[in-house]
Amino acid sequence: MEMYVLIAVLVVLAGIGAFFLARRAKGPDRSDSGTAGPVTEDPGPAAQGVRFEELSALTEAEEAALVEIKDPRLLAKIDNALSGSLQVLGNAGALEEYRQAVKAAGKLYRAILPKGAARGIQGIKSSAALVPVEGNPVGGLAAMNVASAGMSASAMVVGMYYMKQVNDQLGQIGGELDRIAAFQDREYQSRVYALVAQVQKCSQFQAEILESEELRKRELDHLKSLEQECAQLLGQANLTLKEYEKKTGLDYAGYEKLVAEAQVWYQVQQILLDVMLEIGELSYALNLGAVSRENCSAMFLPYSRQADEALEALKAWHRKTGAALEIDLDENRRRRQGVEGFFMNIPAIFNQKLHYRELPERTASMIAKQSAGLQNTAQQHETDRFQKDLCLIVKDGKLYYLPEKPVKDS
Repeated sequence: MEMYVLIAVLVVLAGIGAFFLARRAKGPDRSDSGTAGPVTEDPGPAAQGVRFEELSALTEAEEAALVEIKDPRLLAKIDNALSGSLQVLGNAGALEEYRQAVKAAGKLYRAILPKGAARGIQGIKSSAALVPVEGNPVGGLAAMNVASAGMSASAMVVGMYYMKQVNDQLGQIGGELDRIAAFQDREYQSRVYALVAQVQKCSQFQAEILESEELRKRELDHLKSLEQECAQLLGQANLTLKEYEKKTGLDYAGYEKLVAEAQVWYQVQQILLDVMLEIGELSYALNLGAVSRENCSAMFLPYSRQADEALEALKAWHRKTGAALEIDLDENRRRRQGVEGFFMNIPAIFNQKLHYRELPERTASMIAKQSAGLQNTAQQHETDRFQKDLCLIVKDGKLYYLPEKPVKDS
């Protein structure tokens, strides 16, 4: 009898337990709350995303600013991210339009990845996702996976843009270096040439380097060593220019020779300042914006100050020597010296201008440049493009990045 009672109690307890488990699995009853239908959680960052649209035309300035994306790995990454986002979001029409646009000729299409999607690798796991033209929000793992792919691709596009800018600038620097007169110090000259060539090599975009944490770190370490080499070469140029203030008691011929010599060092100094700045920009690109531009260019400021001090000393030397030799840059003339000056004293009684002769234009130009101080090397930094909307243009079956008009930091 007791056995039957025990079994009955266990059955009742099991039934009560099953009832509460069923209610818990079903969730709280919302019928009395006045809320119709299920409560939708905030989709959070997954609610942001891609806009895809047809364009009528680009302005002339936009045409000139287009940067073609050619790297096959990056093109594949963008295609997967963009078509994947439209597919995940259920935007079948836009997806088909995108696929046709890639093959189309004569039509323009634009895809916008949202602000913040192009931040560095560190932000990919927690930042923006993707949304269709209609703006239907979606959440879930699929959307976040697409967001991650989109952010990785967009960060690489912005990195590619910065690297192209650096590469183009280094091409100009190489041309300027070729135009400089030969150095007395051949070893120094070869080190400068090697530095520019190696930095330019680092600036050539390779998607596989940006995709790999290990390869990016290796490239950044290499850039650090190049920055140290640049600092040594720039320091030597600064010290050499400063030494000219010790050269005194010169006649005009001696001064003119030293002006030409100083011009070589002055030009190299300006080139090395530019190279150091570009190394910082390249580091910023390879860090995909995860490290600030100021941090990446930290060495530039102290060395530009040193360069400025050297040029101030050079300017003072020109002013002192010019006064002693009676050189007038405004009138582009110098006083005659020696025997020539002696014999001109009598005719100059009737015409004071005969005391002077024309200053060679080349010499006058070099003195003026060396006395002007630093060129506008320290560029005003643009607003961080890693934090701007990413605009991709499909034109004649090719894919382009359209950077926003530069906005200077105040």
